[in-house]
Amino acid sequence: MWTQFCILLCFSLAWLCEGEVWEKDMSEEIYIEASHDGFRSVELSCGRKSMVVEVKMEEDFDGVIYTRGSFMTKSKSCFHDAEGGTDHKLRIPLDQCGVKEDSEGFHTQVLVIQHDDWLIFPGDTAFTLQCKDVDGVSIARIGLSDPDPSSAGKELPKHKKSTLESKTGNVVFTPDDIRPRKKNKKKNTKTEL
Repeated sequence: MWTQFCILLCFSLAWLCEGEVWEKDMSEEIYIEASHDGFRSVELSCGRKSMVVEVKMEEDFDGVIYTRGSFMTKSKSCFHDAEGGTDHKLRIPLDQCGVKEDSEGFHTQVLVIQHDDWLIFPGDTAFTLQCKDVDGVSIARIGLSDPDPSSAGKELPKHKKSTLESKTGNVVFTPDDIRPRKKNKKKNTKTEL
């Protein structure tokens, strides 16, 4: 009888502990920052009705690329489930996929590059995509962003923020554009006496 009670007690405690782990909110304890690795370039082309983003990865990519807020709906314009390859393209309509106009008049959305089909892990990254037309001049802006879903609406700190802008309607972001930028060491031209 005592043995049966102990076994039942152990299973009950294990069940309670397992439930606690799954129910606990870990957002304050786990934070995933934007990665600097894994991509060769991200190119943004701004059009009148859509923005086209081309992501070129360093290695074969079998994850997902999507606009923030589109993971669950998986709408074709907002979500790309890669099945290998290094080059991936997404045409994002300016009136869909959670694209919003910001205070500067830019059509803005965050693109998340996630290596696992279901979970965000360290090594994943995101980019803020921005397009604006001013007097016939198309301005394209792209910057490093935070892939963590809890960061929605928050900007990266200035020392981590890396943003490029072009008035041609196209801009290409590469790992070399990430802050802190590497400074070229200059040779010391002083002569010792």
